[in-house]
Amino acid sequence: DYVINYMEKLAKAVNARALSIYLSIPGVARITAVRLVAELGDLRQFSTSAQIDAFVGIDPGRYQSGEKDSSLGITKHGNHIARKILYRVITQMETVKATQPCHITDYYDKKKRSSNSQGYKKIAIASVHKLIRTMFALIKHDQLYDYNIATENKRL
Repeated sequence: DYVINYMEKLAKAVNARALSIYLSIPGVARITAVRLVAELGDLRQFSTSAQIDAFVGIDPGRYQSGEKDSSLGITKHGNHIARKILYRVITQMETVKATQPCHITDYYDKKKRSSNSQGYKKIAIASVHKLIRTMFALIKHDQLYDYNIATENKRL
């Protein structure tokens, strides 16, 4: 517990506002928020959420050779620890969705219902992408998470 408290003090010193924004997102607890600040750093250093996707390693891979052009899975290049943390946030959001509504779990459930063939990991990675876009927008506009605003904004 001492280590967690020390990490939280460091995270507050480095980026207190990002820590409070992450804590406002349903499913993100204190330890997770501290780890996100530690692994992702200041999201304002990125100009688009696609750059964060690449940094975390969930950007889609492509193979091009001559006339062949095929899409692969995620590249898995980048920060594997941040990728695992974000994946766990999605599973945690699913756990708390009854008490803390979130537009990302709405999206996850909708994708899960509509696609019988798509695996839950693919849907979870798509939800991680949506989470990254949400976090980037919240940091960029310096506002806390609000379910009503998030459901109105289709880009998040």
